[in-house]
Amino acid sequence: MNNQLYQASMSALTAHGVPEDIAERASAVVAKDEPGLPNLGRSDEDQQAVNQAMAFLDISEDEP
Repeated sequence: MNNQLYQASMSALTAHGVPEDIAERASAVVAKDEPGLPNLGRSDEDQQAVNQAMAFLDISEDEP
């Protein structure tokens, strides 16, 4: 696991309002991504954790 990437992800996600438990799961996934593998080596459960965190970051098209 890339600890620096984990910490950076945690900081960014929690700073933007993602609950800590969700940010922890998503950050753990991102920190173990393997660029040379299909889907970065993520399982369906891994991708679901990332998607859950990203849902908190979605910005409505109506917002400026």
